Order: sequence, then C-alpha cells, then structure tokens
Amino acid sequence: MTDKKNAPTYNSQSTNTQHHYISIADALNAFREAISRSLGTAPDDVAPDQITRFDDPKGKRGNKACYCQLFTDGRPAGYFGNWRTNHYETWVYGSYSSMTPLERTRFKQQISEAQAKRKAEEEARQQRAADRARYIWQMSHPAPSDHPYLIKKMVGAGLARVHNGALALPVIGFDDRLYSLQKIGPDGSKRFEYGGKKAGCYIPVQMPKYTQRTLICEGWATGQSLAEDYPSARVLAALDTGNLEPVAVAARKQWPETELIICADDDRGKNTNAGRKAAIQASVTAKARVWYPAFPSDAPLHLSDFNDLACWMKGGV
Repeated sequence: MTDKKNAPTYNSQSTNTQHHYISIADALNAFREAISRSLGTAPDDVAPDQITRFDDPKGKRGNKACYCQLFTDGRPAGYFGNWRTNHYETWVYGSYSSMTPLERTRFKQQISEAQAKRKAEEEARQQRAADRARYIWQMSHPAPSDHPYLIKKMVGAGLARVHNGALALPVIGFDDRLYSLQKIGPDGSKRFEYGGKKAGCYIPVQMPKYTQRTLICEGWATGQSLAEDYPSARVLAALDTGNLEPVAVAARKQWPETELIICADDDRGKNTNAGRKAAIQASVTAKARVWYPAFPSDAPLHLSDFNDLACWMKGGV
C-alpha cells in the first residue's frame, strides 16, 4: 500500500511534455515553510485536507490562535492565518497564475466553503466567550484600592472588578456590547477570554456623555493615568498596538466631530519603536493627533507610556 503522504498528488505537463509529480510530503513541507515565513511559526504536522490549529508564539501556550488547511485533491493549495491578529493568506504550490482555469475555480470554491465554516466557528467561539464574560462580570465585585496591580501602577480602580484575585476589565465594541474581559493578575500578567473578540474593541476607561476630546491609548493603566489628568475627556484603551488603528477608525466614525488624539507608547528603549509606529499609522488613517509622553532626561529608557511617566513623576519605580 502506498503511504498517502508520499503518494503523487498532482501532475502537469511541462513545456517539454514530461510529467512532473508533486508528492503530498513535498507539498506539506512547502506549505509549512510558507506558514513559518508569514506567521513566525508552523505546526509540526499538517493533516492533509483537514483544519490544523496551532499556537501563536506571541500568545500563551495552548492558545491555538493559528490555523491552516491544505487541499490535496488536485494542485496543492490552501490557506492559513491567525485569528488573534486577523492575518489571513492563501497559498498555492507554484503560483496562482500557474493554475488552470478549472483548478482556479475549484480552489475558489474550496476557499469559499472554508471561509464560511471558519466564520461560523469564529462567531460561535466569540459568542461562548461573550457569555462567559457576562457571567463573570455579573458575579464579580468592584476592585479594592489596595489590589497589588493598582498599587504598582498608582491608579484608581475605576470600573475594574475582581474575579479570582485578578482585575476584570470589560472589552466592548462600538455597539456597546460586552465581548470579552481582560484579566490582569496581581503580578501584572494579562489574558483575555479564550476566543473572545478583540479586533476593534476597547476598554471604556472614561466615558462622559458630552465631551469634545477622545483619547485612545494601548493599556488600561495608561488610560487610568490619562483619565486622571483629563477628567472631562473620553478615554479608550485599545488593548495593544495592533488594535490602535481599528479602534481609532471606529472612534472617528462614531464621534466624527471629536478631537481625536492617539496617546502613544514610546518604545524608545527598543530597536524598533512599535508604539510610535502604530500610533502614527492610526493617526493618519483616523485623521487624529498624536501625543507622546514627555520623559525627563534622567528617566530610564524602559519607561514608555503615560502611566510610566505618571508613576515616575509621583516618585514610583
């Protein structure tokens, strides 16, 4: 019996009319290499024609945020992505332009079917996360002012609640629905509800009904420091650099007349200043201004955001 992984899966005629065979093993190796180049990781094993899920290396172990599927009934082709970062990419052995019209039609059909299935699975996963978030939020209680994370960051509890010792913060959409929770442990460790929607969502740090200014930052503690300095402003925490732009664009649409300001993390002590880069991109797309924390000359380089600046000015570490 022929091993399926090593069996020929596709043949085509080259210009000299000789047949060229592509084994599933070769296709899988090429597919994994493409995944690794784009996502920074690849699964150890890919089951042909099945969806394979694997960890995002930037997330916690077992997050299973990445996925891929290789179709082998014809020219090897497939797709892969990361639902945490919204990265999505299709892949064809050789190139898409080298496919025959029939192969292209078949591939489009496979991708369409896979996308519909993935969307249904994603919506179901997000709904389960939202249900868990609502339950936890209802069962939790307001955070005490002596929570270790609040003491370290020198901020008030605001809307934070406590669940199993961790701060629980609501992650909502611009439709005002609760989609997930961010949980921050006493040691500063952060995690979200598994499968919860994050793209385009935010933590509503400070939401006055009438205001002419909207401040958008990355982290919740940074938002708390900004809210302390600007009590009349609307303050949104976009959760991370990758979410700054989607939140800023949605905020511009939601409040078109607001003075929109991106309060950047200034990663000045790193080789790549991801905070500045993301803030500038978000400001251009959303037609917003950018503020940077004005660190004193003797402030350590590892300080990067407005909360770091506030703590430093208050004599904190």
